[in-house]
Amino acid sequence: MLIDWRDLPPLAALRAFDATARHGGFAGAARSLNVTHAAIAQHVRGLEAHLGVSLAVRQGRKVVLTQAGKQLAHALEDGFDMISSGIVRLKEAHANRALRVTTTPFLTERVIMPKLSEFWVAHPGAEISMSPTREYVDVVGEGFDLAVRALLPGQTVGLPGSGLNCETIKETTLIGITSPKLLADYGPEPVNLPWLWHDVMDVKLEMMRRFGLPIEQLKRVPIGSANLLLEAVRQGLGVTIFNEAIARDEIETGGIVEMPLPQLVKVGYHALTPKGPEHPLVRPFVAWVRTLL
Repeated sequence: MLIDWRDLPPLAALRAFDATARHGGFAGAARSLNVTHAAIAQHVRGLEAHLGVSLAVRQGRKVVLTQAGKQLAHALEDGFDMISSGIVRLKEAHANRALRVTTTPFLTERVIMPKLSEFWVAHPGAEISMSPTREYVDVVGEGFDLAVRALLPGQTVGLPGSGLNCETIKETTLIGITSPKLLADYGPEPVNLPWLWHDVMDVKLEMMRRFGLPIEQLKRVPIGSANLLLEAVRQGLGVTIFNEAIARDEIETGGIVEMPLPQLVKVGYHALTPKGPEHPLVRPFVAWVRTLL
């Protein structure tokens, strides 16, 4: 049934009358709503004028509901109780539902998932739903609470438009990485080295251009998935550019080495969130991801 809101009395008046009925008078209603006795009485009298019926009459120091008042009080009690229960259920469902996060397959599989137990130790029972994708998804339209994306300075793809907030999680340097043997065999000249080529080279190519690399002259070694980059570098199959912070452990153990590049390039990791109320786990999760990058 469609409601014609123009025919309904003001909500404040209905709430005041409901409180009067529940508490047996204007004084109790005033205390429950934290307003004055006079304000409650004014709302009730205004409601009577709107409806054209008497709802409550004074009998000595008491306020007694008329037959019409009892009828309305019963309807309001059912209605407000239903609204209250619905709001409680909604808040509980929101508070208990999983945090929906979208980011790249690499960040999901190689950075976040291996250490997710650390987050669970700090937040027992927290449910995290990861949705890895290389594409920039519609965060609001697809119901995500958070997107974590790496963007070059000035890059606008994926940055907030309508309905999104953007927060820089961390800025880091991009470096060239390769195996010690490959660097020793071919030397540091980029055109002499084999470069790893995978299925999402569009963003990577922009990074390589900013490094001043002669893309058209580079030897290419196809490896299929970007998730295989680190393993392909370890095995000496080629060279790539990579997040220095994530590659640092591998460099320190000697599994890979940094390769000099013509220019310094930085990348920023950003948290994209819908505007409005946040899922309660957004802030803790973003703070935790900051420690991983």
